Amino acid sequence: MELIKENVKTATVVLLQAQGKEKGKFLSHGNGNVFLQNGIQGLGEVFILEELSNNRVALKCISKENGLYLSHAFDKLWLQKGIQGEGEEWEMKVHSPNKVSFNCYGKEVGKTLSHAFDKMWLQNGYQGEGELWEIQD
Repeated sequence: MELIKENVKTATVVLLQAQGKEKGKFLSHGNGNVFLQNGIQGLGEVFILEELSNNRVALKCISKENGLYLSHAFDKLWLQKGIQGEGEEWEMKVHSPNKVSFNCYGKEVGKTLSHAFDKMWLQNGYQGEGELWEIQD
């Protein structure tokens, strides 16, 4: 059982499936990297979606990458140890039931987590299904 930190309102175990042309692929933190995985291969595709007290969210890794968070700091996607600042915080925008996108804060404001063109990157804003994720819990 995980203890919820003071600044975390809720914590939910989730899988994030890409939509559009990449449907069937999942956001993964396996082997300490950020990439799209074909299907669910193991715990590398499982994240803890933490709703923070400032109404932002963070995506925490589990298993071998426990304690690491999906980060957009320095304008790149990577795994950062803990929440260091706005680089690990995201705005989760709900588009329809279980369909969301993740917008950056801080120096990367205006960019959105993208899987378009079958790669993981930061897109300039929400362009369409390439930035859309289905939350599975």
